[in-house]
Amino acid sequence: CPEPDNNPDMDRREAAFAMLGSLWVAGAVPAAVLPAALSNAQPAYAEYGTDAKIQLPNPMEQMRERATKQCLMESLGNRECLVYEDPDNKLYQNPDTKVLVERVEKAGEALATIPELIESKNWIKVTGVLTGPMGTLANSMDLLSKASDNPSTSAEKAKKVKTDLYGISGSVDRRNGSGALEYHKFATEHLVDYIKSL
Repeated sequence: CPEPDNNPDMDRREAAFAMLGSLWVAGAVPAAVLPAALSNAQPAYAEYGTDAKIQLPNPMEQMRERATKQCLMESLGNRECLVYEDPDNKLYQNPDTKVLVERVEKAGEALATIPELIESKNWIKVTGVLTGPMGTLANSMDLLSKASDNPSTSAEKAKKVKTDLYGISGSVDRRNGSGALEYHKFATEHLVDYIKSL
């Protein structure tokens, strides 16, 4: 057997524990003081009865909710529904038509700047206007068409505006100023017609 290492710190600790143990056995140290003397643990500040407040699953309520509500997320193991759809607390209800109309108006203002850029042959700026300020025009028109009283008519008029914008973009790619101006004229007329149809 190898000889144990002589570590004076371990000897002191063992002696301290042995002395405390013998004092406790003799009754000189109360039992409540002994654990506090041996550790630096803080007392627990738990509220009495917290474990009794755990809500156990109610299988009948779960079956009723499963039949009446739409489950958005369920657990993998037992397929218990974790999140149900709440129709009163939706993140997205419907598109805000006021915001969409403002977007269409801003796109119309940007459309009015295109002829000057075409005449000065700033093709990159024309493309920038079509993709920047007018970039959301097609999406905004689609959402407004769905919210309008006559969606099919509005969608047809929106399609004409989109076709004209594609014509402007194609003419700009070919550096055809007269074609771009002609498509711009059609796009302006069709956009006004689209706004009136709402």
